[in-house]
Amino acid sequence: MHDSPQRVVRVQNLTKEYRHGSSVVRALHNVTLDIGEGEFCAFVGPSGCGKSTLLNLIGGLDHPTAGTIAIGDRPMTQAGAAEWTRLRREFIGIVFQAFHLIPGLTVEENVSLPLLLNGDQGRHVMSRVDEVLQSVGMETRRRHRPSELSGGEQQRVTIARAIVHRPRLIL
Repeated sequence: MHDSPQRVVRVQNLTKEYRHGSSVVRALHNVTLDIGEGEFCAFVGPSGCGKSTLLNLIGGLDHPTAGTIAIGDRPMTQAGAAEWTRLRREFIGIVFQAFHLIPGLTVEENVSLPLLLNGDQGRHVMSRVDEVLQSVGMETRRRHRPSELSGGEQQRVTIARAIVHRPRLIL
C-alpha cells in the first residue's frame, strides 16, 4: 500500500482582489490546491496571471480577499504578522525574484541570517553556511558583498539563504 505524502500546503477557494481607483482587479479567483511533502509544483502562465500573487499568499507576504490557507497542519488565513514570521523562520524558505540581499553584509552574513534569527550559534551556523554555499557554488565568494556579485551569483546566494535552515517548504 502506498502512503500519500504529508500535506505541506493546502489552499482552498483562494481569491485575491486589488482596488485600482474605482475598479477591482482580480489577481486570483477560487484557486484550490494541495502540495505534499517532497512534491514539486510549478505555477506557469503569462505575466500578470497571478503566479507571484499566489506565492506571496502562500508565504504570508500578502493576505487573501477570500479563501483559506493552511501550512502543514496550521490554518493560517487569520494568522497575524508574528505567527507568519515565526512560521517562515521555522518552515518556509523564500527565493525572492528581486534577491533582497542586505547590501552591507557579506555573502556569508546574508546566508547565516536565518539561522541567527532562529537563535542558532557558533560552529553549527558556520558549518551549515559552508555546506549551503558549497552546494550553490559560492564558497569562494563568501566574503564578497552583493554589489560585488553578478546577478546569477546573487540569485545563488538567495537560494542558499532560503535553504540554510532546512525548510519543509521552499517558495
